[in-house]
Amino acid sequence: MQPLIKAKNLNFVYNKGKDNEFQALININLEIYPEEYIIFFGPSGCGKSTLLNVISGLETPDEGIIIVAEKDLTKMNAKEFAQYHREKIGMIFQAYNLINSLSVLDNVALPQVFLSISKKEREKKSFELLERFGIIKQAKKIPMELSGGQQQRIGIARSIVNNPDIILADEPIGNLDSVSAKNVLEILKDLNEKEKKTIILVTHNPENLAFGDRIFYMKDGMIVRETVNRDRHKLRAGQSEIIKKAPTAEIEDLMRAYQGLTQEQINVIIMPYKAKLFAHHFITNRNMEEEKVFEEIIYRKLLNTISHEQFLETLNRPYQEGGVGFDRRTAENITRRINRKIRMAFYLYRKGHQRKDEQAGHKKITDEEKSEKLTYYLLNTCYRDYYNDLDKTAMERIKQAVEERLFRGLSKVDFYNFLDKPFKEGGVGLNSKTVRNITEELELILVLGYGMAQRIQNKSEFLSPAGKLSAGKLAIAQKIRFR
Repeated sequence: MQPLIKAKNLNFVYNKGKDNEFQALININLEIYPEEYIIFFGPSGCGKSTLLNVISGLETPDEGIIIVAEKDLTKMNAKEFAQYHREKIGMIFQAYNLINSLSVLDNVALPQVFLSISKKEREKKSFELLERFGIIKQAKKIPMELSGGQQQRIGIARSIVNNPDIILADEPIGNLDSVSAKNVLEILKDLNEKEKKTIILVTHNPENLAFGDRIFYMKDGMIVRETVNRDRHKLRAGQSEIIKKAPTAEIEDLMRAYQGLTQEQINVIIMPYKAKLFAHHFITNRNMEEEKVFEEIIYRKLLNTISHEQFLETLNRPYQEGGVGFDRRTAENITRRINRKIRMAFYLYRKGHQRKDEQAGHKKITDEEKSEKLTYYLLNTCYRDYYNDLDKTAMERIKQAVEERLFRGLSKVDFYNFLDKPFKEGGVGLNSKTVRNITEELELILVLGYGMAQRIQNKSEFLSPAGKLSAGKLAIAQKIRFR
């Protein structure tokens, strides 16, 4: 099969010849095939959006060639570029880029105007897309009257109204709440799987990597690693929530991609991801502003830059005053639960007991000790009213599964299936809801703990004497957080 997109020795420089010259792409080589779902992943400033712009024809490389559908973009004239943009590609932007002076219907239909499609035909096609994406009732409104999730669905409808082969999505869920983000990602997934569109997604969120067939990891303008997501096509119907790639596996991909960084440095990079996972774990029915505040204070708590009192006060403060809006009792309950998770995560990742033995050394915590403590934590958290009634054999099987998940390479899927498997067939036989809760709680603890023990144990290097991040480290962390 011939590649749909091929880049060879691409180099791109911003402000060439000036004092602020910056090379955004360095010797990029890649091939993308029809119907693939490709992800460009990396931190802010790594060149992923620039590479997307080169593929779209919005930027022209200084060196190298970029071929799309057997045509070299570097040799196209203005007329050929216009045709390429109208017919071959659809673009989805983080900022939506809708025209507020036009109705929702006219925004979606706009690309068809340039193909000289009759008004009747383009409105029919646009209505079909609006109905498909659940926003047909908003057709006569203007974009600014709608939510961010609705506006992004309009943007997606506009991008595919001309039925292009390639969809380019530049951080399409960066401004969305978790529910809207999930909806947009599912739409892109359907466009790829059902309509056979080639999708190229730019993201800095590891949570999205499970959607891609291949992931190109980028750093400092270069592709530093390419991985194939072999699990993506193994999903069985109805199990996408269970079998999707575990967060721990995504972190392992990051470690392999950024081999030059220490665990501590990777921990700082993924801290926003940890905060987002934590926030989604605790709140699902708050508005977007409350969720953002909660995510921010979780982020600060994980970095140890907010006191217990400040954290509790922000949870309790009304959202109109910059808080989350929980009542005092709920805020205290959530704080206790968060602290338990943090303590459990730290225990799993530390190497020795705090108490010294007779030789004045810190005795190593065994795998069995960690597995046993985590097992009781999971059951007490997710199965509190019933776990004392569990058969002794069932308890041993759960402990065995936890130990194998922690130390023997048991996957998230196999862990789930073992707990869900009937007891008579050698499993544990818990109900599916409990199994799901235990599995997700375990994943959260594993992700949370990654890098935590190293950061705390190396606090003389990483933390100031006051137990806070040093100014330099905090600046780096905040830069990553607010990219």
